[in-house]
Amino acid sequence: MKILHICTNNRGGAGKAAGRLHYGLKSIGVDSGMLLLHGDVTHDGSEDIIEFTRKRSPIKRVIDKIYSEYIIAEYGAYKKTRPHGFELFSNDRTIYDIGAHPMVKACDLVNLHWIAGMVNHSEFFSKIGSKPVVWTLHDFNPITGGCHIPVECTKYETGCGSCPQLGSNDPDDLSRRIFLRKEGAYKGREIAVVAPSGYMADCVKKSVLFKNFKIYTIPHGLPGSVFKKRDKNLSRDLLGLPRDKTLILIRPNHTIENKGFKYLLEALRIIKDRTSRPEIALVVLGPKKDPDILLKETGYPVYQPGYIQDEDMLFAAYSSCDLTVVPSLQEIFGLTCLESMACGTPVVGSKAGEMIEMIMPYKTGLLADPKDIKDLADKIEYMITRPKEREAMGEEARNTAERAYTLDAQARNYLNLYETLLKK
Repeated sequence: MKILHICTNNRGGAGKAAGRLHYGLKSIGVDSGMLLLHGDVTHDGSEDIIEFTRKRSPIKRVIDKIYSEYIIAEYGAYKKTRPHGFELFSNDRTIYDIGAHPMVKACDLVNLHWIAGMVNHSEFFSKIGSKPVVWTLHDFNPITGGCHIPVECTKYETGCGSCPQLGSNDPDDLSRRIFLRKEGAYKGREIAVVAPSGYMADCVKKSVLFKNFKIYTIPHGLPGSVFKKRDKNLSRDLLGLPRDKTLILIRPNHTIENKGFKYLLEALRIIKDRTSRPEIALVVLGPKKDPDILLKETGYPVYQPGYIQDEDMLFAAYSSCDLTVVPSLQEIFGLTCLESMACGTPVVGSKAGEMIEMIMPYKTGLLADPKDIKDLADKIEYMITRPKEREAMGEEARNTAERAYTLDAQARNYLNLYETLLKK
């Protein structure tokens, strides 16, 4: 059995999850490989993670350039109408002929992941013939006319068009055209759809594009190394964080509405207005911003480790903090939530997606209503003011993650699925 995972990259949340699954399968003896458009390759010196490359003639380069400009122009027509704050919107067309790659031809089964900008849907499915396909969903894009996070829109249930993320009132807009092309690409195929959460599985069942496919629910898993007990103070020393503060970990995004960062800022201001609480400080993972600006926005000191690629350092960051806040409005799975729980750091999350299934209120963390600033402030303050209860929640969160979200269990569930499909 030779399995090939296809993912645009292995750096973001979806890429990390795909890469972990690849290594999890290898650890139980599965011949697994990965094909990336760009990313980190040969982590362990092997040649099973390959970056897509190709040789092109001068004429092919010109054709690719023209086609790429056409794809960009299709979306560019909505540049002035698209509202601010939405996530990525992706075309189903690309200039890459992934279906003809030797790794695709050599494998027994293809496992698609996050493929935006990499896979040309129509071309790919026409070239792989009857080869079994598993599609692991990391967002909504495979079932929509282009958007990755539809938030409150449910037009993927009826066929898209008049897309709110394009600011369009045209029923035959780009989202509708992409939707119809995807419908044609998937027609006549059997795709095994894997949703990482019950929430996502329910959404898929309502979609026009995937509702007739077999849907499996397999949560993401974390490697056993994550569940090692880490000393909080030593973790803080490692990252240069203070020992005498109550540290709140956040992974902000200032530009995307769905991440809910503006609601978190407002909630922190509410807490600041209620009481000074000088012991509070923020640990910000991700792109660095002027700490003085963040201090002005929240009223609390800010520490910024920045982007952390090394997993040991990442999990040290989670372990160093007293709680993590994930205020997303819509969440397919919630990898940040799971990683935090695995490190024994309880989470204040939103009642969104898998977080509802993952967080047991007052046992492993707390849940706030999306967009409800006061509720979010109340839940954060509850955690801040009850250190012993918070610590108990963290321990139970770690136990829950170790019991229900291991990489070994995830890999074995996928192996069972692969074997079932290949027997057919």
